[in-house]
Amino acid sequence: MDNNTSNKTITAFRPRLLYCTIFIWNTLTVGKFTAPLLQHLSPNNFTDGIIGLTFALQYGIAGCVSTWGGSYADAQEKKASRWGYGRIKVLTLFLTLGTLSFLGHGIPHYMNLPTDTTAVLAWHVAMRCIYAVSLGVVAPTLDGLALAHLDCAENSSSVDFGKERMYGALCWGLGSFIAGVGIDQYGFNFLYIFLIVSTITSYAGMGIYLWGLSRDTSGNFKKYSVIFDEASSSNNNGYQNEEPNKEKDEDISNYELMCMICKTNYAKAIMLFTFLLAMGIAVVDNLAFIFFETLGASDAMDGLTVVFTVAVEVPAFSIAPLMLQRYGCGRMLLGAGIAYVIRVVGYTLIPYGKMYIVLMLELLHGVSYAGSKAGSVEFISRSIPEGHEAAGQGILMFVTYSGIVAGLIVAGWIQETLGARYMFRVMAVIVSIGLIVLLLAEILCDKDTIRPSKKEEEGQMTHSDSCQSSASAFADEETEKFLRTLKYDSLGKVSSNFCLNMTLLVYTVTDDNN
Repeated sequence: MDNNTSNKTITAFRPRLLYCTIFIWNTLTVGKFTAPLLQHLSPNNFTDGIIGLTFALQYGIAGCVSTWGGSYADAQEKKASRWGYGRIKVLTLFLTLGTLSFLGHGIPHYMNLPTDTTAVLAWHVAMRCIYAVSLGVVAPTLDGLALAHLDCAENSSSVDFGKERMYGALCWGLGSFIAGVGIDQYGFNFLYIFLIVSTITSYAGMGIYLWGLSRDTSGNFKKYSVIFDEASSSNNNGYQNEEPNKEKDEDISNYELMCMICKTNYAKAIMLFTFLLAMGIAVVDNLAFIFFETLGASDAMDGLTVVFTVAVEVPAFSIAPLMLQRYGCGRMLLGAGIAYVIRVVGYTLIPYGKMYIVLMLELLHGVSYAGSKAGSVEFISRSIPEGHEAAGQGILMFVTYSGIVAGLIVAGWIQETLGARYMFRVMAVIVSIGLIVLLLAEILCDKDTIRPSKKEEEGQMTHSDSCQSSASAFADEETEKFLRTLKYDSLGKVSSNFCLNMTLLVYTVTDDNN
């Protein structure tokens, strides 16, 4: 009994721990309550147009910083003494910066300064700009760390990203609901107290994650990946002349990474659609609460709308690996775009006081956001070399946030001059253009094979693409062994390991043709 216990493998905590804690922090610092907060802090200065421009500036800075932030996190990881410590250090530093900048919004109030002066307006805009630097580093670093973890851990790969990100969505909804109820009861000062608590919780979450890494006995989280020369691997253990992979330690510029990502017309179509969909989603994420106020919604009702978005977002992220295997990145993005168009067109038809219709439409957010996030992250992770996970997500964030900037500038002006309903219709048209381009690419363009994951390169089976069976359904062991090594192509080609029966069918058809 004691021997079995002592020999039991201890595995590290999964990245979902970080998503749980940091996404509650995100809810407060960049969530949907930010626009109402700014209007509360300076009601005459922060009109719809000025809020749109402020958020456009915020996301523009974050998008520009993200390319550097992802590369910086990867570089710190290479310098760290142990796996994961470099990226966690970067998360800690810039999460602190974001907390301090958000708390800075309360300084003019506690100094009893007039709320509608130009100086106070400039102060709040400056706080959003400082926060943007934090956001531009924290977001790609967190996603890059999660992808690197999944590539190292047993029974997982980057395709399982949605299962980890699902916990972030869950805590986003929980944090939004608590914030909405708290604001109704205690005013916007509740956000500052809640933020301090969530920041301390995030520190604790990162500490527990590092503690889990230090206890890991699986041997999966090695500082360097190791390559072997097949001609020289001849000792009894199969290990000889182990050296770090030099190619993975070489510096690759962000421009080179961008060229790797956009090397095909199909990839260009995906990136264009990601940009246009980001324009549309930015409007919902940042300006929808202002529109909901015109429909008679309270702060608690606003928080409840986020709960409804998460009600579908959580299961959507949960089944994302299965959907990626079956349909590929492109079709997941198409589904996300269609759900978005239906949602915002529905907004334009809602009469005053019918917020229950909004709650029903918010269920579509789970499809649009989870589909776009899981699809784009998987596409990027398969398009770049190992060791540049955060940098790749930084480039994705740059493209996404460029769309957010464009969307907020256009939408803020339209909402202020023509009204929110007209603005949502324009956003639906813009996203529909992206849908048409991506659909044509899905039909006409070749989907080149992209980089396999590390486990696929090593010939290991993962939980997400393995087939469990009590008995072989194949004619012989060699056939089964060959077919089980075939891997899923995330660009939408047929998955041969999706299930045992499908694999047998593919083999039978191929054999008949031969």
